Amino acid sequence: MSAQGGEFGFIAALSRLAARAPQSLGLQDDGAVLALADGRSLVIAADMVQAGVHTLADAPVEQVAGKALRSNLSDLAAMGASPAFYLSTISWPGPPDEASQRALIAALQAGQEAFGLTLIGGDTIVGQGPLSLSITVLGWAEGPLLRRAGARPGDDVWVSGTIGDGWLGLTVAQGRQSGLDAADQTFLVRRYEYPDPRLKLGASLPPLAHCGLDVSDGLLADAAHLAEQGEGCVCLDPLALPLSAPARRWLARQADQDAARESLMRGGDDYELLFTAPPEHRAAIEALQAPADTRLSRIGRIVPGQGVALAQADGTVRPVRAAGFTHF
Repeated sequence: MSAQGGEFGFIAALSRLAARAPQSLGLQDDGAVLALADGRSLVIAADMVQAGVHTLADAPVEQVAGKALRSNLSDLAAMGASPAFYLSTISWPGPPDEASQRALIAALQAGQEAFGLTLIGGDTIVGQGPLSLSITVLGWAEGPLLRRAGARPGDDVWVSGTIGDGWLGLTVAQGRQSGLDAADQTFLVRRYEYPDPRLKLGASLPPLAHCGLDVSDGLLADAAHLAEQGEGCVCLDPLALPLSAPARRWLARQADQDAARESLMRGGDDYELLFTAPPEHRAAIEALQAPADTRLSRIGRIVPGQGVALAQADGTVRPVRAAGFTHF
């Protein structure tokens, strides 16, 4: 079995092990799906968060735990499922003191209460590396699910919330930003450290959207996944990119506005939902903003072709290399 081509090449090779299980969806979606006898679907997703990789190396225990749970819940949201249970596998960097244990338990309890799920199992060890948490979430869905495949020419491209805050928050936390006031820095770091899984929105999208996923590796990289599994080119309008007030203030200070917008689109850790839907559903999608408690922005369209492109001010489009974060 060859596993060439970095992280995604390895996953493609690994998918051969799942070939006999249609429930795996070929390892191409945000989770696996088991059809239940009562007509519901059980959606299962698993992700790991490690201090120094997904957080700063000195991140407090509660932040690592909080991000682990929230990032996994974002995978359920991306498929239109509602959370029910989770398992947690914890690798401590050394024998944990009582304060660290209490902090981790409190963080998971806060997540349970905020998002409506319950711990049902897992494992705990003392390992040889940084603090690591692997969370497996299980959620219910009734009716259709949201998949990555399904984008069609003519579809609108939508995104929830605002884009670029996660990447900016990381650069602030790393001390690589200057000129932002304290309030803006606090907002951006909070967006990086504690992403908001769009569960209410995700549960409402399957009847309206053709496909979707969550933006974890960067808007351009994740748009490329929709293009790869869809029927056209994902053409995005950088000027339609929804930005938070702190991100707009950061952008205003950049000499090269086009390059700066592209940096926001390449950055990861936003955990917003990116999806496509036919134009006739625009009003219904816009009506989801209040009940889902999130902004929804139409940022492009699916056009004939392949890959990802950016619309230019002169009406032309420019193909882009949709690279984002990968682990290797």
